Amino acid sequence: MHEWSVAESVIRTLVQWSSKNRVIEIKKVVISVPSFSMLDVDVLREAFDMMKGEYSFSGTLLEINIKEPVFKCENCDSTFSVNDVGDQIEKIKLNFGEEYPLHLMPALVPAFLVCPYCGSHDIEVSSQSITIDKIEVEKS
Repeated sequence: MHEWSVAESVIRTLVQWSSKNRVIEIKKVVISVPSFSMLDVDVLREAFDMMKGEYSFSGTLLEINIKEPVFKCENCDSTFSVNDVGDQIEKIKLNFGEEYPLHLMPALVPAFLVCPYCGSHDIEVSSQSITIDKIEVEKS
């Protein structure tokens, strides 16, 4: 249930950004979340909607895009997707349950996944960060 803390972080970032840029009203914020984090976007949107009124963002819409990570093996130089390691992820979920380690800490990928081509744990993952991609404001 870290969706609530993610929503709070987005709102805090908006508070700081709007203050710094002297923006009175934010119409829309677009964020991207990695699919690997397995965030429940409905819960994230609900959390944002419930908290936004406390920070004078009651009219702000939240748009959530899902971004797929790209894995790169540093051993054999192959690149692969979540689909290529889906069976490994399912095994991890079976072993640890809903709150499996990669859900909470995607940076642990090299500890749990192996390259489907050479079996190495020397894997880098792109797109693990939740990012604010766009903020639309009301012009004054």
